[in-house]
Amino acid sequence: MFIKHAYTLIFSNQTNNHIMKNKHNLVLTAIFLFFTTFTYSQFTHVGVAAGYGTEIKEPGFGAYGIFSVNEEIKIVPNLMYYLPHKVTTDDGTQKYSWWSISVDGDYIIVNQGNTRFYGIMGLTFISITGEQDEVISGQPFEDKLTMQKLGLNIGAGVRFPISEYIAPFAEVKYTLADAADFEFQNVPVSQFSLVAGIMFRINETKPRGQQED
Repeated sequence: MFIKHAYTLIFSNQTNNHIMKNKHNLVLTAIFLFFTTFTYSQFTHVGVAAGYGTEIKEPGFGAYGIFSVNEEIKIVPNLMYYLPHKVTTDDGTQKYSWWSISVDGDYIIVNQGNTRFYGIMGLTFISITGEQDEVISGQPFEDKLTMQKLGLNIGAGVRFPISEYIAPFAEVKYTLADAADFEFQNVPVSQFSLVAGIMFRINETKPRGQQED
């Protein structure tokens, strides 16, 4: 029984190490590709957006930019800040604040008329702050801690360039990241996010009169 338990433990550790190594290599490869691509891109759009995170369970607001590589490939840095989420427990309250910075790669799959459907894949840096204000077994517990997590984004979106300079858009993304393990609560960080916003062209990449997504 002891040998079986030891074997299971060793196998589990090896599997986790293998997964972490693959994730680390994937992140490094993605960072290299993103920075390489930035060299050959042009900053063309800025935008604002509103969204909702399924794990933080609060609305958020953000800013977007587009670096155009070519007609099909766009690099899209974006920042999202979510309103604090307060949880009432039997012992008091817990509050969580959450913001993220992402660099996504958009690949346009459908480009017809004023509609641009695209797939999304990218990296995200997440900062989550947890605050505890509880009384447990007669003892007060007040704590505040901030954790940072690195995650991967995958999703899809659509843009509607309604004029030469204005393009509303909508996206759905899933972010995969390790949970934030606070002493008072384990908080999942992986979540779906729904975003809608509007892009404004600030730089020309085509002759006037021709629209770019």
